[in-house]
Amino acid sequence: MKVAAHQPNYIPWLGYFAKLASADVFIFLDDVQLPQGRSYVHRSRIHAQPDGAWLSAPIRREERQLIKEVRFADEDWRRKHQARLFHTYRKAPFFAAVMALVEAIYGFPSENLAQFNMNAVTLIAGYLGLSCRFEQSSAFGVSQSSDDRLIELVKAVGGDTYISGAGGQNYQHPEKFAAANLGLCVREFKPRPYPQHQGGFVSGLSVLDALFNLGPGAVQQLNYEDIHEAAAAAD
Repeated sequence: MKVAAHQPNYIPWLGYFAKLASADVFIFLDDVQLPQGRSYVHRSRIHAQPDGAWLSAPIRREERQLIKEVRFADEDWRRKHQARLFHTYRKAPFFAAVMALVEAIYGFPSENLAQFNMNAVTLIAGYLGLSCRFEQSSAFGVSQSSDDRLIELVKAVGGDTYISGAGGQNYQHPEKFAAANLGLCVREFKPRPYPQHQGGFVSGLSVLDALFNLGPGAVQQLNYEDIHEAAAAAD
């Protein structure tokens, strides 16, 4: 059973869903500290010439705050984001169907950032036909950090392999996973250009851009390629 994990980001990019699509279980890391400064946990990019425009959800910040504790700072941001998406994508091929999905996303009543983001991700995953099991790290009470934390989470959900993005090679220690009798699969998302109705392909945008332009066919963009895969150590 392959397990992936990531912070619950705000309507994230295709690479996030590529990791999700390759896993049997996806763990939202909701009990880690909110990153300092601007973060994909509360903002995402949509198409606007020449390089995209940011949708940023206003949040209330506190010192050493966990993501699961973060709340939105006002109530009007949802209307503004929906209006921006409407005007940006109203001429896109799949506008009507995806705008209905957008309305469901923003209609979720929680004022908690993590809960809103996790609901959005699961709704989008359902639209794409992805069927992994979702869990929250806060449900397991794991106190370790870094690799040790991930190892314990994989064990807690019954996994035998951890799926890491390419950036994990900068800080992960494969020997720890081997010692824990877990496989480690390092994969890299390589985005492919797709038709964007505005013209001029812009990479790294929210998954919503691909949905408005490709509809359910956006699932074909989730090309997550193996860089390295190490099997679990033998008993």
